[in-house]
Amino acid sequence: MIKNITSVKNPLIMQTAALKTEGTEKEFLLEGDKFINDTDPRDIIRIFSTDKDLCYQYENKGCEVYEVSENVLAKLSGESSRSRLIAVVKKHPAERPEKLLLLDGIQDPGNVGTMIRTAFAFGFGVICGNGTANPYLPKVVRSTAGAVCRAYVEKAELTAVIPELKADGYLVCGSALDERARAAEKTDGKAALIIGSEGRGMSEEVSALCDRTYYIPIKNVESLNAAVAAGILMYKVNS
Repeated sequence: MIKNITSVKNPLIMQTAALKTEGTEKEFLLEGDKFINDTDPRDIIRIFSTDKDLCYQYENKGCEVYEVSENVLAKLSGESSRSRLIAVVKKHPAERPEKLLLLDGIQDPGNVGTMIRTAFAFGFGVICGNGTANPYLPKVVRSTAGAVCRAYVEKAELTAVIPELKADGYLVCGSALDERARAAEKTDGKAALIIGSEGRGMSEEVSALCDRTYYIPIKNVESLNAAVAAGILMYKVNS
């Protein structure tokens, strides 16, 4: 049964709006007809829409559906979003793959989202360390183009998880320009690639745990955008 909500002060709307800053893998916001349509209905907790036809469409899929007013949808949506459809979804279970991208203090939500999307394209999972933007914030989720729903994404303290990865057979590769660094290359077997923050790179504590470090040969500029560098390194590690 489709329910109607017209007040932005409705308790469910206020609870849902809080996910814009408090999203977790158990509940986060997903916007956009295409991304939501590509989501397994079993991973959709509830749907909000101003479009009656869309409401019926998702009710027929077995979803909990709310037809809402324009001001209510605006309360839930991102600042630049013009979506007719917003969903509260939960993370689809995914097994940890043999290739991982570890994010050490990546603060820019757009960079984090782009890295998750690129990692998913290359078959990498992502572990977001302390100081990294919450992967379940709407701006990050939008930047992943829905990939966060299907990709392996974990939040963890890197200095704690890296020794566990090593014990499980992962080769831990940092990205840095130092005397130990070698040009990025194909890495067989289990590998964890670390990307440091946009400003300072890897922390000293994380850097000390690396088995090796890679660099990208470049000309004319001192550095690359973190998400661009991550894409190049993942490609090189895979090929």
